[in-house]
Amino acid sequence: MNKKLIIITLIITAIVGSIITFYASNLFFADVANFGAGFSKTTLFVSFPAMLFGAIILMIPFYVLRLYQRPNTKKVLTRNYLFIVMALSVFGIIFTFLAGLINLHSFVKPNPFPGYLIISFVLFGLILVGSAVALFKFVLPLPEDTEKYKVTVKHVFHTLGLYLLVALAFNRFGAFLFIPVYVQWSTFYMTFVYYLFLLIPMALLVIRVLRTLNIGGSLFIPAMIVAVVNVVLMLGVMLLGKLDSAFISAVSPAAPLERLASMPVELFIHCFVYFGVSVYYIIYEKAIRA
Repeated sequence: MNKKLIIITLIITAIVGSIITFYASNLFFADVANFGAGFSKTTLFVSFPAMLFGAIILMIPFYVLRLYQRPNTKKVLTRNYLFIVMALSVFGIIFTFLAGLINLHSFVKPNPFPGYLIISFVLFGLILVGSAVALFKFVLPLPEDTEKYKVTVKHVFHTLGLYLLVALAFNRFGAFLFIPVYVQWSTFYMTFVYYLFLLIPMALLVIRVLRTLNIGGSLFIPAMIVAVVNVVLMLGVMLLGKLDSAFISAVSPAAPLERLASMPVELFIHCFVYFGVSVYYIIYEKAIRA
C-alpha cells in the first residue's frame, strides 16, 4: 500500500470513526448519568454496540500503519487483527441482543434511533462473516512471513497508550464535527476557543502519522506549536468559563465528563495528556536529529 492510499484511508477512517466514536461515547455517558441519578431503568447495554463498532473502526489505522512499517509480517499481522475484529463483532452481537432483551424489551423500538438494534445485528453479522471468510480464504493460505515480530510487554503498553490517544483524538474530532448540531450561536464569540481546543489531539495524531510515514522534515516545530497552543487555549477556556457560566452550558454537549463530575476534570486531564504527548514528540525529535 503506497503512502497516498494510506493517507486517503486514514482520512476517511478519521472522519467516519470520529462521528461514530463521539456519538457512542455520548450514549454511554448519558446512560451512566441516568444510572448515577438513580433512574430505576437503565439502557446501558444500548450504548455498547455503538462503542464496539467504534472500537472496530479504531483498528483500521493501527493495521494500515503497522502493515506499512512491517510488510514482511503481513500474514500474522492480518490474522491477529482479524481475530480482534471477530471477537469485537461477537461481543457486539451479544450486547445488541442484551440491549433488546433487557433494556428496551424490543428489537424494533426507535431508540436511540429507528432500526438501531437491527442495523447493529446486521452490521456485526456481516463483519463477523466477512472477517472469517477473509481469514480462511485469503490470509491463512498465504506463505509464512519472512520476518518474525516479537510482541514484548513494552509493545503491548505502547499499543494500549497509542490506542487511547487515537480514541481520544477521534472522540474530540467527532465533537468538533458535531458542532453545527449543538452550537449556541449567541455564545459562539467565546466558545470558539473551546472548539479549537477539540482539534489538539487530532493535530498530535497527524504529527504521529507523518513521523510513521516519514513525510516532511523535522516535526520539532509542529510539536512545539501544538504544545504552546494547547496551554494557551486551556487558559482561555478556564478564563472564559470563570467569567461567564453561559460558556459552560454552551460547550457541555462536548464535555460529558464535566457533566458527570460537575467540575472541570476533563479539561485538565486532556490538557495534561496533550502537553505530555507534545513534550514526548519534542524530545523524540531532538533525539533522532542529534
